[in-house]
Amino acid sequence: MKKELPAKYYLAHFKELIDFINEQCGQLLEQTHTDFINKVNTLGEQAQCMLARIYSRKPRFVAISTLNYAEIDNAPLAIKQLIQTGLIAHPTDNDYDALLHHLTKPALIELLASFDPELVIKKSTSKAALVIQAVNIFRENREYLAPIYSQFIINNRSDVYEYFEFLYIGRLSEGDINHQNSFVLRDLGVRATRQSHTQSLARFDTLDEAKSNYALNRFRLAFKNITADEQYQGLAHEVMAQHAQGTLAISLKNKLLLRLYQQLKKVDPALSFSILNACENSPEAIEIQIREQYRQGNKDWVKAELESIIEDPQTDDLLYFADDFLMRKFNKQTRSRLSAMLADTQCVIEIDEIYRGDVEQGVAQYYENQGLRAFNTENTLWQSLFGLVFWHELYVETPHPPCNEFDLFPHVLRTNTFYHTQQQQIDALFEQWQTPEDLLKHVCKNAARYFDQPNGLFRWHSELLKPLEVLILHSPITALKSHLKNMSLRFLELKDGYPDLMILKDGTVYFEEVKAPGDKLRRNQLTTIDNLKNSGFDVHIAAVNWVNDPNRIYSVVDIETTGSLKGGNRITEIGMVKIQHGRVIETWSSLINPQMRIPKFIVSLTGITDTMVATAPRFSEIADTLLHKLKGSIFVAHNVNFDYGFIRKECEMAGHYFKMPKLCTVVESRKAFAGLKSYSLGNLSKHFELALTNHHRALADATATAELLLLIKEQQNEATHSR
Repeated sequence: MKKELPAKYYLAHFKELIDFINEQCGQLLEQTHTDFINKVNTLGEQAQCMLARIYSRKPRFVAISTLNYAEIDNAPLAIKQLIQTGLIAHPTDNDYDALLHHLTKPALIELLASFDPELVIKKSTSKAALVIQAVNIFRENREYLAPIYSQFIINNRSDVYEYFEFLYIGRLSEGDINHQNSFVLRDLGVRATRQSHTQSLARFDTLDEAKSNYALNRFRLAFKNITADEQYQGLAHEVMAQHAQGTLAISLKNKLLLRLYQQLKKVDPALSFSILNACENSPEAIEIQIREQYRQGNKDWVKAELESIIEDPQTDDLLYFADDFLMRKFNKQTRSRLSAMLADTQCVIEIDEIYRGDVEQGVAQYYENQGLRAFNTENTLWQSLFGLVFWHELYVETPHPPCNEFDLFPHVLRTNTFYHTQQQQIDALFEQWQTPEDLLKHVCKNAARYFDQPNGLFRWHSELLKPLEVLILHSPITALKSHLKNMSLRFLELKDGYPDLMILKDGTVYFEEVKAPGDKLRRNQLTTIDNLKNSGFDVHIAAVNWVNDPNRIYSVVDIETTGSLKGGNRITEIGMVKIQHGRVIETWSSLINPQMRIPKFIVSLTGITDTMVATAPRFSEIADTLLHKLKGSIFVAHNVNFDYGFIRKECEMAGHYFKMPKLCTVVESRKAFAGLKSYSLGNLSKHFELALTNHHRALADATATAELLLLIKEQQNEATHSR
């Protein structure tokens, strides 16, 4: 059921924003901003409603005929009052070009025809061509557009109101994502917010800081809409001239300059060099400059710069680059630091090529088959541990609390100042944890207290604590505290690049980064892996060789359901046939109580009735059995995404994680037996005389699909041997 927003909803949040600006942002305002607020305060409620509605619109030009709302009794009067106070205005001759671009194709045709009835306009003429024609005609006849001007008002939200929204949200976004729509998305349940947040605070301390961040955000949006090199050049000059006040502004300016450099390095080398020089304390810009100077032959400058970086590195990532570049280019070492790490910590693992689409899952299954526990963790493990360990310090007792309910990512992490601003709190926490059990107790306490509260670090789910418990209880407490401290010091460097897997072996965890043939170790991974090793963790690099495993087990599955995957339908029956070495090793089936009525057309198709499933187990009651039978095998079905998708959905509802390699007999049949008229299971069964004795019952269909799979494998083997 669609959720309805209350009357005057937009006005309520319009006033809330104005109140926030008045109460919290006085030091961030100029005279034009206070004049705007004063004018708004002189308006009646109807005019305020209209202004709020206009500012919720995206286009610069708004047709007056569209401004009819239930909460506004007299729209013309409200618009008149807004015009009288100078808050909105009709377009003028200065806007004629932009307004003509805004008009629809039918409106342009009507306008041109009324100006010159003899003008011939073909239906196939594009809008772009009509706009050009109209601009040329009315450049010297702008007075003719006066009636058109009176039908529109200019949405001037970017003059002042957009700045107010920026002060509240902290960034500018394209399209319809603004302050008011943030509230709409929240109240419709689409956007998560920190509901415990009670007071909105200013996010900037000074007017200069707010203005520089606002200007750079406008440049960021302008960059996205540029289509020509000349525009990039013009924007580059504007961004270089813009002063960046504060850590966030400097970071945004650097990102913009680096994007502009990439766009202009071949078009305008001189300007590109100036762009790099305009970056402030940017490791990325320094690296690019060094590579470019080396390419141009300025080796003495490059060597001196590299040695300077090694002496006093700005970041670990830049240090690794400088050390690596100096070693390879000047010391003539054949192996880089990355290559050395790969060689020193590498182990080679043979993995079934069925896992080509998910190599990490294949390696995890490899270890599971050896009786070890493997967790696919990557960045989520450490991000969730960090968030749960320091939740109180990040979101509750912090000198930089979230500015409002929409702020999910802590300010102190965005600026890399967490440890420096809260060292005493953090060190006190470390002192409390003398054993892994102490740390686990702290994590579990925070998980219970803050469960499901939105945050910008990790996603809550029912299995969140399982890998964290394994990590904490099977790692040295000194290693855990060391790496958590490093993350609090340099979060932006250590927030990602973590190894793919965590393996529990002989009561101790170690980490493994998985590399398939052709994969390379990225430098952010080197940074993070080195930090883990220096903290006391064991980290391996697993190099994968693909093999065709002759011992594969195929679990051929078929399900019957109450309907399609969409629409809340459920499973009514599952059938499974397991195959290894070309023969059936196990069969299993079960009716499932879908906890809903089975539609009549489904009953006529499958023969499964409500009575038959009334006493059958629910999916949650057979989930453990099913997952145990599927473990270590390849999921096979005819139209596999249907069966796989239903089982994954049911597993999620039952609180189980479901992921395994899959194979589709429809896809494989098309490859093996090209040219058939139909690849439905029924038609394939007739064509190959498969034993499909009770079509649309799960085990019967699974049995026929298993026979089909064996035929496909036989055909593939013949094709291989004939080459």
